[in-house]
Amino acid sequence: MLDFDGTCTRVEQAADAYLDAYRAGLAGHLAVTEETWAVALDRVRSRSPKIGWMVAGTPSAPAAADPYILAYEAAHHLLRQTGAHGDIPVSVHAKAYAACPAPWREDARSVFETVIRKGIEIWFVSNSGTAYIEGRLRELFQPGDPLRASVKVQSDAGKFKVCELPWEDVSQLGAAARDLFGRIPPAFPSAELGRPIYLRRGSYFHALSRVFDGNFDAIKATLFCGDIWELDLAMPRMLGARVHLLDRAPPFETCDYERRALTAEGDWARGGAELTSLLEWL
Repeated sequence: MLDFDGTCTRVEQAADAYLDAYRAGLAGHLAVTEETWAVALDRVRSRSPKIGWMVAGTPSAPAAADPYILAYEAAHHLLRQTGAHGDIPVSVHAKAYAACPAPWREDARSVFETVIRKGIEIWFVSNSGTAYIEGRLRELFQPGDPLRASVKVQSDAGKFKVCELPWEDVSQLGAAARDLFGRIPPAFPSAELGRPIYLRRGSYFHALSRVFDGNFDAIKATLFCGDIWELDLAMPRMLGARVHLLDRAPPFETCDYERRALTAEGDWARGGAELTSLLEWL
């Protein structure tokens, strides 16, 4: 089970272009000079990870974990500073993101091929859109490549949403799945961060229920790989999955608390600098 941005891509290589495009996209919503933008970015970086990504109203990841989170937090910091009313349209991110795609990790194709040839299916579960990820996969798999059938996408996962499950009857959210989610504690306190690490991410759990078709017994035989501990891996680990944390490259370095959380999970958790480190589990 793979995350996309940062896990399979080199977001640090697209960061400068994306942050410039994001600032340009703010025109008409918020007047931001290059100097003001640089100061706002530095303020967020200096306070992360104690401050988190507040896109859904609750801190869900370090505020400077990647350029997309960083831009959101810097822009909303400036919005609060100016006292402006309203919000920043999602289209500001969407346009900058589409214009500045982060390149695939150099070892992505070879790792995917090795995993698939072992008879293991790959799923992308990410905040990025399904159509977008499927389009990016065409860069790795030519039309007709038989390996592509073993790579599935269940995206728009909303991992950042700290929320309960939808109350409506949903086929993949039967009594057993709801009972499992109900046993997830709301959060872990963290004296180091001065804020909790939230675990009950109903939207993410719902996305996983679609992958598992409501049967979470398979999660103990599933490996989750991501680059942000609390966003990608903390809840799956709580549910019994094995987890693998990929290092984030400068200037979005993996935080010390994330490494300590990984170590605390013993044999159930590993990490590495490159995607090839995943193959140690095979």
